[in-house]
Amino acid sequence: MTFRRPMFYPADVAKRAARPVARRKETEMPYLAWSDELDTHIPELDAQHRVMIDHVNRLGAAASSGSSKQVREAMDALADCVHQHFEFEERVLEMIDFAGLEEHRQTHREILAELDDYRARLNAASPAEAEELVDTLGPWVVEHIRHDDVDFGPTVREWLRDAAPPDDPFRKLVGDT
Repeated sequence: MTFRRPMFYPADVAKRAARPVARRKETEMPYLAWSDELDTHIPELDAQHRVMIDHVNRLGAAASSGSSKQVREAMDALADCVHQHFEFEERVLEMIDFAGLEEHRQTHREILAELDDYRARLNAASPAEAEELVDTLGPWVVEHIRHDDVDFGPTVREWLRDAAPPDDPFRKLVGDT
């Protein structure tokens, strides 16, 4: 079984976006490392993005271990994390009346459909195929952050600075920017 790259990111973009540091089984380093280019400067979003990258690293470690159970658990945790993150992100974009919200929601729907597809296919995957999945998901998660999320960071920060009332509860959602 071969896992296909998500349809909305060209292969060359995804390869450049994620710079895997090492495979887990070869060193003790994580598969993906946080980079400043992924920073939206919105504390809650950046914290969630770091957790997503951590889940990809856990999935990589599980795939390298050869344990189907660990791979399924890690994939479930990643999918749950992504789903919760998307709900939060869409709430943020609604609050600021972001012009690209519908397009961003559509991207989220496509990503969630891809994750469901990967999750279903993972149940029948060999350890090598599971590692191939991580090799696809790692760049994909990073590219979504770089391509979609970093782009709206300035809009959120501008809204907080110029339009949000000082006592707006939204300020607490995103932290001090």
